[in-house]
This record gives sequence, structure tokens and C-alpha cells, in this order.
Amino acid sequence: MSSYIPETPDKGHRLRFVTLSQQLLALAVVVAVLTPAARTVTMDVRPAQPVDVVPSEVALQSAPVEVPTKAVESEVDQYALTTPKGKSASAKVRASLRVAKQASVKGEQVIDSDVVPVDGYGTVGVTWAPGTRLDDDAIDIQVRTRTGSTWSGWTAAEYHDEHGPDPRTEEGKHARPGTDALLVGDVDAVQVKVTTEDAAPADMKLAVIDPGKASTTAKEQPAIDTAKLATDGSTDVPPAEEPDPTDGTGTGGEDLSLQAGAFTPKPKIYSRAQWGADERIRDKPSLSYYEVHAGFVHHTVNANNYTSAEVPGIIRGIYSYHVRTRGWSDIGYNFLVDKFGRIWEGRYGGVDRPVVGAHTQGYNQYSFAMSAIGNYDTAQPSSAMVTAYAQLFAWKLSLHGVRAASTSQRVGSSTFQAINGHRDAGSTACPGRYLYAQIPTIRKKAAALQASWTGRNLESNMVGVQQPDIVARRASDGRGFVLPIRASGSGYAFSSAIDTGQSFKGLKKIWKAGDWNRDGYVDVLGIRSSDNMLVIYRGLGGGKLAAPKTLMSNAGRIGLLAPVGDMTGDGWPDLMGQPVNGVMRIYPGQGMDGFKSSYPAYAAVAGGVQIGVGRWNAADGAPDSLVRQGGKLTMYYGNGPGGWTSSKTLVQTATGYDWFLGVSSVDGDGHTDILARNATSDNVYWIRGTAAGLREPALIGKKAGYDLAG
Repeated sequence: MSSYIPETPDKGHRLRFVTLSQQLLALAVVVAVLTPAARTVTMDVRPAQPVDVVPSEVALQSAPVEVPTKAVESEVDQYALTTPKGKSASAKVRASLRVAKQASVKGEQVIDSDVVPVDGYGTVGVTWAPGTRLDDDAIDIQVRTRTGSTWSGWTAAEYHDEHGPDPRTEEGKHARPGTDALLVGDVDAVQVKVTTEDAAPADMKLAVIDPGKASTTAKEQPAIDTAKLATDGSTDVPPAEEPDPTDGTGTGGEDLSLQAGAFTPKPKIYSRAQWGADERIRDKPSLSYYEVHAGFVHHTVNANNYTSAEVPGIIRGIYSYHVRTRGWSDIGYNFLVDKFGRIWEGRYGGVDRPVVGAHTQGYNQYSFAMSAIGNYDTAQPSSAMVTAYAQLFAWKLSLHGVRAASTSQRVGSSTFQAINGHRDAGSTACPGRYLYAQIPTIRKKAAALQASWTGRNLESNMVGVQQPDIVARRASDGRGFVLPIRASGSGYAFSSAIDTGQSFKGLKKIWKAGDWNRDGYVDVLGIRSSDNMLVIYRGLGGGKLAAPKTLMSNAGRIGLLAPVGDMTGDGWPDLMGQPVNGVMRIYPGQGMDGFKSSYPAYAAVAGGVQIGVGRWNAADGAPDSLVRQGGKLTMYYGNGPGGWTSSKTLVQTATGYDWFLGVSSVDGDGHTDILARNATSDNVYWIRGTAAGLREPALIGKKAGYDLAG
């Protein structure tokens, strides 16, 4: 497996990791009562109509939906319209072309294709040779269909050169330019007319896709529930990009429980298996992850008169067109949503992870996209669809610490709002005038659904008052104590030490781990010197701890290991660490059950200690970390499940301190602070954290006689 460093100046150490281990999860939304539709597709453009359906078409969200129970194989027929690059237009080559007529009209080249058959609920598109760049207005492609003896009118197959993978990626280098997939439905035949300013591009092909028919179906709920494990086995697990023997001794990633920031509502999603994805055709090694800073709203430009039962086939048609015709590694969108308000998993890799898609060229590495099934330049989106967008975007942005109402998100080298239409990133009509008009409503609803980020902080108050505490080991006998801090006059001071009731003898590291098991009390983690086991001492309140229990084996081989708060946004505190000769990894916690499968989160970093500091930048919701190398302090900024995104070396140093501990805010200003002990004097200082760095140290008191602290 491979990884690479993107060519982005401010992200010089951020790896894009390929084929990582993470089980898929997914989400569901409110489905409103929605108007019936015929199976035949009318190609003529009509005034905007609401896309509503009666209860017989789809009931409430709780009603099961008919979906395939096995992968469905699609059929793709491609018809050559121009000669391939580098090949002469010999009589034999010309005879193989499916061209009914070719002419030059007023300096323009016009090609009429043969009339070709359509099987199944068809999807069509036109592509041409990789590396051929055409402006949007340099080519016009019209499509018409025949049902029986009746022809439809001509309609445009949309082409925009910014739809697709980023050109510098391996996926982009092999991609074929072309139109968007155009759903034609149950028709008998199709014909295309291509008009170009100059000679038509080489190796132009008309693709006609039959999405196949499921051999077996069943009525099912969405398989991916972001509040609990998908138990139907419909989502497989990608193999680990870098196997890690230090994974937890609990369920090891087999029981995932995903919540967005512990507060944002957790919708449900129909899985890839539920639309019949044939996983054999996607390019598995190309799976990659990066960052999420924003989301984009798209539409598929399909006809709007599809039925509930036709949706899985529509998605399969788009998938096959993207992979087998355009040459992409997978379906381009991260999610799709139908007019009934149902969300469907798109590109493989885990709905909670920052999977790099092929949807908004130039911005794929920094965003995700959901595409509305239908043409919303000619129809109004249903209220259920708008609600689904709000719920999905609220949840997904929340995972990555992005506020839905943000108007200034750095996406690559540009600045966007947190929620955007595709047209905001390029010269395209996508997602259609009527869906685009709903984006302010989507932003407003998504912002209302998001809640406080405070649940993702690394909690460090063990005795029930505002100020955080230090947990420490008494050097003389290894006894564990809590060293509480209290307001004192205009400053802060230590109050009486509290015996935890437990011995820390034999430990080589200790940390406050936040409320690890979510019972309302702060817990303590430690690593035993004798066997390198990671153990947990459950908090009992009032500074008391329960006897230790094992959470992870081989923890001693993980350098820079530290609690970081809820990095993954699932409501459980997590660890980050760097195995010997490895890269920085996230170890997603799941309480007393140990850990889910770990995965890479950043390139290897140099340092002696990682200091989890929670949400250092209080404006976002993702935890951050300091890494100490001697006296040098480097801040690494988090992007939730995507890991770290960038770093900044602080002007302040940790020189002279033997304790340098990240704690929740001492003065209640919302910023994480530092408690540090001078190695010579044993004086302990409060160092206030701000978004810009650290303030001057303020003395709290002296703490001698303790040899280990967290």
C-alpha cells in the first residue's frame, strides 16, 4: 500500500493514506410524505415542479424499503464515435464507428450517432480521450430517446470540466473527460448529437448502461446507523493499510458506535450493499483520506419522475458510468439523497471518515459532497430532501469540528462557507437553480441541529469543581493522589491532596483520560512497566478510583501516546500515538470495551511527549495536541476523524519543566490551559492557553515528593 504527501505548501507533512482499516457506518433522515411518477422519462425541459409523492410511493421513514440483498452486475455498452488517439482513420476504423451522419455546419463539426438500443432502466453519457481539455462551451451534446415509435425532444447532456477527480491524482490522470451521467429510464433506444467548435475530440464514445436487476430483494431499514453498529453485514471492512499489533483487547473495531460530537442528531444511511454495489469494479487501492473543511451540494441531472424502487438502479447506473466509462476509482459522490429524503452511502471508505471523492475538482481533498438524485434546474426539491441535506451536513461537519454556519472555511487555497453549492466552486449550473435556492435553508437548519462542542474536550476535573486537577504518584510509596486546584484571592492555589484509594506503583505513565466510560466521572489511564499493558482506573467521584482493568496490550511500544479528547466525534474519548517506526495514529476509544481499529492520522512526527489539549482553537470542534521535543512545543491542529491537518511551532517553550500537562480551562474562558512544574524548584505554574499560544506562567504552589503526573 502507498501514501503520499500532497503538493500543498501549508500541509507539507499531512499524509494522504490509502486503504485504511475502518468499518463503515451510516445515517437516516426524516422522510416526508412525497407525488407519483411514471417510469417513462420525458426529456423535454418543463417549468419547475415540486417533486412530491403520495404515501403509496413511500411511507414514513420507519417503513422498510425494497433493496437488493446481493451485489448486482451492471452492463456497459460503449459505441465509438471518433477514432482513438494516434490511430489513422482507415476504412476499417471508420467502419467501426457508430456514426449515422457527420457534417460541417458554419464552421462547427456535427456528429449524429447511430440509434443504439437501451436495456433496463438506462443511463447514458459521452466521454473522450484522457488529457483532452475542452471548455464547457466548446462542445454541445444533445440526447433524445425513443419509446416504441415515439421520439422525445432533444435535451442537453451536461458537461463541466470541473466535475471529477483532481487532475494531479492518480485517479485524475487516468480519468476520461465527459458528460454527467444522464438517466433515460425505460426506453427502447437512444441517439446523441455532438457539436464542437473544432474537430471532435479523439476516442469519443457513447456509453449506454443497464444497471441490472436484483435477483433477490428484501424490505430493509437503512443498514448504517450512526448511533449503533450496522448488524446486517452489508458493509465490509477495508484491510488495514498498516497493520498495528497494538490495537485494543476489546472488540477491536467490531462494535462501532458513532455519534456526532455526542450531541448532533445521528441520522441513518442506506449502505452501498443496499443499492447493490458491485465491489469488484471499484479500484480498491485508490481509496484515500484527507480532510473535511466544507460540504458541497450537487445534483445528478437525472429525470425526476423515478419511483422509490428505481433508486438503487439509478445509483448503480451512475456508479458504473463513473467507474467503467469515466475511469474513476469509484462513484464520485460521498453521499446521494433521493426525493423521498433517504440518504445513500456513495464512495466507499466509511461515512464517518474524510474519504476523498471525485465531485468538486480542485477541492475534493478538503470537502465532501452529497448529490441529489434528479434535475433541480427543472424541479423543486422536496421538503424531505432539504431536511435530509440539513441532517447529513450537520452531522458530517460536526464530526470534523466544522460549524454549519461558518462563512469562512479554508478549502485548499480558497475560502468557502461550510455549506456550498457546486456552482460556488466552478462555472456550472449544479446543483440546479431550485436546489441552490434552498442552500440558505439547509445552512440554517443544519446550524440549528448542531450543538455545543464541549463534549469533545478532554475533561480533567476529578473532584467536582470548576478548576481542573492533577493526578500524581507519591514517590515514597507509589500511592495515587489527586492534587486539586481552587480559586484563591485573585489567583489559584492547591488545596489538600486527595488519596485516590489506589496504588500507581509499577506504572511508567499516567494520564487523566476524561470521562472514558461516560459514567459522569473522570477516569485515569496508566501503562504498567512490567508488561506494557494499558490499564484504566475508573473514576468513582470525589477523586476516588476503582481498581485497574486492562484496556490494551503492547501499549508500551506506542510513542507519544496520550488521551486527546473525543477526536472521532463519536462521544467516546480517544487516544493518539505513534508506534515504533510508524506514523501518528488514532486509537478510537469505546469505553470499557477497549478500542476500535486504529488508523493513520498524520505523518511520523519527532518528539518526546504528546500533550492532549482538547479544542485549543475554541472556534472549531475538533481536539488538538501539543508535541514536546525537549523545550520545543509544536501545536498540531485536529480535523476530527481525519486526524491532524497542520502544525505551528509556538514561540513559548517547555524548557525547565518536568511536568507539562494539558488541562481544561482553569479560569473558565473555554481555552485549554497548561499546568507545569519547574524541575528544579518543584513550583507548579498555571500557563493560560489562547488561540495565539501561551501566556506568562502564574504560580499556583509547590508540589514536591511526586514523581509522576498526568
